[in-house]
Amino acid sequence: MSEIELLAPAGSEESLIAAVNAGCNAVYLGLEGFNARSRAKNFKVEELPDILTYCHKRGVKVFITLNTLIKNNEITNLVRMLYQIVACRPDGIIIQDFALLYLLQKLDFRHIHFSTQAGIHNSIGVIFASENGIERSILARELTLEEITKASQVGETEIFIHGALCYSLSGSCLFSSYLGGMSANRGKCKQPCRRAFNLTKRKKEHLFSLKDLELIDYLPQLKNAGVKSLKIEGRMKRAEYVNQVVKAYRLALDTPSQLEEAKSMIENDFGRSKTSYFTGGKVTNSITNQPFAGIYLGTAKLRGNRLLFNDISECNVGDKIKLYLGEEDSETYAIIEILSKTDIVISSTLPNAEKVFVYKVSGQDENTSSYSLKRQHLPNISKAKLQELTAINSMSNSKNNRRILYFRLGKIQDINEVAKTSFQHKYLLPIEEFRDNESSLNKNVYWELPLFIPEANLLKIRELINNIHQKGNKNFAISHISQLLLLPSKVNVLSNEYIYSLNDLAIQQLKNWGINSYILPLENDIPNLNHYIFKDGIVPIFFTPALFSSRMPVKNSSIKDNKNGYQVVRKGKLTITYPDNPVCIFSFLNKLKDYSNFLIDLSTPNINTQDYSEIMNSFTKKENTVNSSKFNFKKGLW
Repeated sequence: MSEIELLAPAGSEESLIAAVNAGCNAVYLGLEGFNARSRAKNFKVEELPDILTYCHKRGVKVFITLNTLIKNNEITNLVRMLYQIVACRPDGIIIQDFALLYLLQKLDFRHIHFSTQAGIHNSIGVIFASENGIERSILARELTLEEITKASQVGETEIFIHGALCYSLSGSCLFSSYLGGMSANRGKCKQPCRRAFNLTKRKKEHLFSLKDLELIDYLPQLKNAGVKSLKIEGRMKRAEYVNQVVKAYRLALDTPSQLEEAKSMIENDFGRSKTSYFTGGKVTNSITNQPFAGIYLGTAKLRGNRLLFNDISECNVGDKIKLYLGEEDSETYAIIEILSKTDIVISSTLPNAEKVFVYKVSGQDENTSSYSLKRQHLPNISKAKLQELTAINSMSNSKNNRRILYFRLGKIQDINEVAKTSFQHKYLLPIEEFRDNESSLNKNVYWELPLFIPEANLLKIRELINNIHQKGNKNFAISHISQLLLLPSKVNVLSNEYIYSLNDLAIQQLKNWGINSYILPLENDIPNLNHYIFKDGIVPIFFTPALFSSRMPVKNSSIKDNKNGYQVVRKGKLTITYPDNPVCIFSFLNKLKDYSNFLIDLSTPNINTQDYSEIMNSFTKKENTVNSSKFNFKKGLW
């Protein structure tokens, strides 16, 4: 089974060496700047040649993660870094933003991998990626073994096999962004899924905190499925973890008869309890009430740099620990002295606290080799080349004098409930709302495909699309770029906000694919909106964001945190978590004078047809509705 690639995380120099020494076939690592683990140590681009030399001498490939979304004012710095990365010729570059696809293909770099953040979850996604120059698709984590097999039959795939899981579909989590502008899509996630939420005044529960993934029992099935690469999560993890987990999976892959020994090696990997999740078909017990990774040592009083335990704590000098007062992630501290079994000294002096939860996250002896990475001079991009790479076809800016309001509605009859305005009206409706018995269909309706289409539903969706088209409808809205393959030719295609267009180069790529209209991302800010050259995008100005979109079933409920209320509802094939209050930026319309296309989303459970009149009155007055949020548009997107 050793021909299948074992891919290890390298969030630091120590972890890189540990991964290579433990027997991985490839490592993935981030450089300072544009990657989805901004809190990892990461590497400097000038160290990349030495990293490649070190790894290639040992038969190990190196993949670079550039899997965040890019704002317009970051493009120049991105291109400068990208030019240097490509000059080093790594074995692969992992991306999410379409701007990177646009740039890498201009630079004639062909080893492009679509990140799990790109949301590829069925065979259509893999086919689209392959047809558009993507060498490998890293599949969504929430797929069954059968779905992984179908996807792997049509293109090169990679899957996660061990480590932390996100509750939301990767690439579509807005919760961290909603709470304070720290976008998960830009490497700033504050992990709200690990928090406990109030179901009642007295009861709090971890509804969304998933156990860690472990698929060591499924390696033969994954090989038979045709998966190319098996990926261990953990660029935020210490070298000891990387060494331990890579060795275990190496043993299980090379010597299946020693599976039990391999499993014993990761019984204590300083992670959470384990689940095989959708791959193993076991999701009912995938939620954990123990959200923090590590071995629980107990509670203690914090007095400066001393932890005073009530009970005996099992720890040693040199152990690394984390301290939790609330639910935010903690820094890591070392135990530097043990005065007694209930009195230990840590490496930092902190504010006093009466009760902290203490977790051991690694042992005192990591047994990792050291290697001092050398920095090399890399070529700088010329001004002319920079301009060439970032040039866009401004003639494809289809902005015109028509002002258009797009309304997303839940039901076709709701069209009649929307008051007329001076704008032209167009409507987005769920494709499932189409009915054969409609005698006449509004030519201004876009039939919108769902965000997540399981493999088993592809044929049904394709048949529905063809039926709608045969009835004379030519307007479709897509929620994933690969859904272009499901549409007939010569139709009008609108890409919705799940297909990210946070910068002009991403928009240029969408236009190259034949996208006629596009909704700009929900997580955005006014400076970035005004930085676009393309001003023909549709700006969301009233919406209730889906903070979590998950395949994981969670009971319908009304929940609260310290500040906000939320609704958890089942919608189609997904569990959606919405805030109670919508986002409204009608008051910012004067700052968006160059735009003439806007989206008002009235389809969410917190909006009723009785609310339409008040919402439209507020729009006319350019005033925000009562009890609404400004989302990132007030504090900015980080």
